[in-house]
Amino acid sequence: MATRKLTLEISESLFEQLEGIAELTEESLESIAIRIIARRVPSLPREAHELNEKLAQITPNQLHGEIGLEEAVGGEVY
Repeated sequence: MATRKLTLEISESLFEQLEGIAELTEESLESIAIRIIARRVPSLPREAHELNEKLAQITPNQLHGEIGLEEAVGGEVY
């Protein structure tokens, strides 16, 4: 199988999570990341399609304007 190199910049917390999994499974951090990506990628097009279908069903009557925080006029607590 042909391979290509990919460099990612991720948050420290995500790196630490991956590192912890790698230590627990005694696998390389890279192999853990590849396995997670490989399992997740196939479902993304289906999920995007489902989301687009749901968004297309929203009617103008179901939308609302922005809700602002008005000045309290009574005993409201914001």
